Formats: sequence, C-alpha cells, structure tokens
Amino acid sequence: MSKSITVNSIYNFVLKVFRLIVPILVGPYIQRLFDVELYGCFNDASTWVDLALVFGGFGIYTYAVREVSAVRDDREKVRNLYASLFSMGLCTNIAVLIFYAAFVFFRVDGAGRAIYLALGFKVLANVFMVEWLNEAGENYRFITIKTILVRFSYLVGIFVFIKKPDDVLKYTLLVVLTDFVNNLVSFIYVTRRIGLSFKGVQWKKHLIPLISILIISNVNLLYTSLDKMILGQVADKVQVTIYKTPQDITYMIGQLLASIVLVAVPRLAYYSGNGRMDEFMKLVDKSYHSFMLIVFPACTGVACLAPEIMWIYGGGKYDASIPVLILFAIRTTESAVYTICANQILYVLHQEKFLVKILLACGLLNAGLDILLVLAGLYTPLTAIASTFIAEVVLMAVLFWHIRVRLSIPFHFLSRENLRYVLLSLTFVPITLLIRLIGLGYIWTAILSVIICMAVYFGVLLLLKDPMLRFLMDKVLGKLKRGKGNA
Repeated sequence: MSKSITVNSIYNFVLKVFRLIVPILVGPYIQRLFDVELYGCFNDASTWVDLALVFGGFGIYTYAVREVSAVRDDREKVRNLYASLFSMGLCTNIAVLIFYAAFVFFRVDGAGRAIYLALGFKVLANVFMVEWLNEAGENYRFITIKTILVRFSYLVGIFVFIKKPDDVLKYTLLVVLTDFVNNLVSFIYVTRRIGLSFKGVQWKKHLIPLISILIISNVNLLYTSLDKMILGQVADKVQVTIYKTPQDITYMIGQLLASIVLVAVPRLAYYSGNGRMDEFMKLVDKSYHSFMLIVFPACTGVACLAPEIMWIYGGGKYDASIPVLILFAIRTTESAVYTICANQILYVLHQEKFLVKILLACGLLNAGLDILLVLAGLYTPLTAIASTFIAEVVLMAVLFWHIRVRLSIPFHFLSRENLRYVLLSLTFVPITLLIRLIGLGYIWTAILSVIICMAVYFGVLLLLKDPMLRFLMDKVLGKLKRGKGNA
C-alpha cells in the first residue's frame, strides 16, 4: 500500500476546508442579495434535482469505490469496471433527465420554470461523474487540486456576474457549469489513464448490487429530502429555505469532518476483501475516535452560535432558521456515528440488505410522523427535523445492536474518550453565553467564542494527554517533518 492514509486524510481535509470556505463566502452574499421568493424556487428545485441525481447516479459511486478498491492492482479488471459502470450511468442519467424535464413542464409554471429546467442540467453533468475511480485509487492529490481550481473559478464568477436580486437564473447556470467542468476534467483525466472501451461491457453482474444501493439511496429520501418536499407542498417556498439553509450549513461541516474517516473506506475494503480483519478493526477504531474528537466540539459550537451564524448568513432575513440550526447541529452528531456504522462497517462487510431494511423501516416511521404533523397543522421546519431526528435515533439503536450482537464487532459509542469529548464540548454553552453578554456584536462574538472554546477544548485534552489527539498530532507533525526533509 504505497499511499498513506494520513497523507490522503490531509489532502481530503484541505479539500473539504476549501469546500467549506466557498459556501461561507457565497452563502451570506446570495441569501442577502436574492429575492426571497426566487431563492425559494431555487431551493425547491434543488430538492427535486437531488432526487433526480439519486436515480441518475444509480448508486454507482458508492458501489464503484468498493469494487474498484478490491481489484485496483489488476488494470484489466479496473478498465472493464470503468466501462461497464460508466455506460450504465450514461443511460440512467439521460433517462432520468427526460423524466425530470417532463415533470417540470407539467408541474411548474411561471418565472420559476426556467430555474427548474436550468438546474436540471446537473443530471446531464452527472453522466461524467467518475470521481469514484480516483477515490478508489486513493488519488486524493488530483481530486484536491482539480476541485480547488474549479471551485475558485466558481467563487470568482459569483462576485463578478451575480449582482441583482433577480440574478437567481444566472446563479443557477453558474452552478450547473461548475458541475460540468468539475466532472468533465475528471472524466478526461481518468479516461486517458485507464482507457475506455465498451468491448466486453458487463451490466448483469452489477445490476442487483446497484439496485440494492439505489434502494438505500432512495430510502434516505424518506428523511430530510421528504421533509423539504412536504414543506414545498404544504407551506410556501420560503419555508424550504428556512429548513434547507441550516441543513446546508451542517452538511458542509459534516462533510468536512467526514473527510477524516471516509478516505479509509478503500483501505478497509482492501483489508476486508483480503481477510485482514485485525487490521480492519484497528483502522475502524482509530477512524471512529479521531472522528468524534472533532465532531462533538464542532456540533456543539454550531448549536451555541446559531444566532450569530444565521445573522451572518441571512442578515436577519432568516431568523426563523435559528432553532432549526440548533437541532440540525445536534442531529449531525448522530449522523457522524451513522457515517462510521454504515460506510466503514456495514457497507464494507456487504451488509447492504440489512441496511436497506432498517433504513426503510425508520424512513417510513419518519414519513408517518410527518403525516401526523401535517394533519394536526403542526408541520413546520422545526417539527420536520424533530420528527426526522426521532426516526434516526431509532435507526442508530438498531444499527448498534446489529453490529455488536449479530456481527460480534466490539463497537462502543460511549467510550471513555467520547465521554471526555462530550463533557469538554458542553463547556462551550456557558462560554458563549458569557461572551454574548458583553455585547460585541454578532461577528466578534462568533470569532471570540470560537477562539476561546477551541483553546479550552484542545488545551485540556493536551493537559490530559489524550491518546487520540497525541496520535493525530504525531502523524501530522511526522509528515510535515518528512516533507521538509525531502524539500
């Protein structure tokens, strides 16, 4: 194994940081600038396009990372997998794009139709989404450099071309163009390295596992995606924005944090596929505890600074999102544990069938709770995410039982280390409340709170000689020293 997990984690973390910085710069600008109703149309369209992307993607990305990782030393098998899965994605994305266009023409009227149609071209861009081959080969250096360059161009385009409240359509086209360029560059790069020949393409052997993954993806739509769809139908489009903005904020943070552990998935698949289960379990344990070291303080900090974050994002236009953001931040902690359970354990160990069943059951529970709330006239962005959170807590309880009892894997949520991280994170509550009493304003309150909370959290962990923090510091510092020595 020539590529270091630590180096890959650093590259992936840098990429996620950049992906976090771009929305932080763009989000407040467009939310303050755009007309509330038009931006609501964009967010509602995004909900339906995300649904289309699930069907168009056909579960290929997740499936391909696992399958290519297992055979990446055999160039011919990799080439055949690439051709087979790319051709399948080409057909499914084009078919879905046709259905989406028909849906828009028959169901969407007025000025918003152009936004829905333009955003739909993200499905066409999805044809060239072959980043899974780079990820399976742990080529995170290319992914990071390419994505940063493309996203930086997008950032420049926002501030150059988006100037007026009704520039939502221009913004939509820029979003779609960014996806096209990002995916097309990867497609050209991968095809030149691997080659693309449709001779000997196989669909049948991949169809059943892809359908299983597609079901998993669709079942996930019974959670937050269902919430947004219902809000778009029973409330005005602004309510979708009130729900979606906190979701986007916590999703960005969650993806940044997940970069610490998701780079290990190809390596875990390699260990599992070759029967090296002791190494598999050691890597899962290190990934999990290093993940939670960051997750607990990050989520607690977002919850504590929800008023400041929403003011920075919306300038007071979306204050109704503050309690929604607090609940989303709490939910992100649960989602982080799900990331470990689903991606690093269940999926790598081919437990898709069980995952489908429990996701479906708890998704239907969420749907039932949503229906009850609608009938009672209580369906709001806050109650929507509350019902989803309840369903996901049930989901996690069953996942823990399956992993520990059925698979006999000693996976512990409440370890001594995690308890330490939780208790230290809770100190953020009184710290932020005291700083807010000083009356420094939203921005300085946020900055000072982050600095003090981080100093307290990591300072105490250093004093306690936390083994996971020391492990991560030794890894990073070791790589930096070796990098200087080779310079």
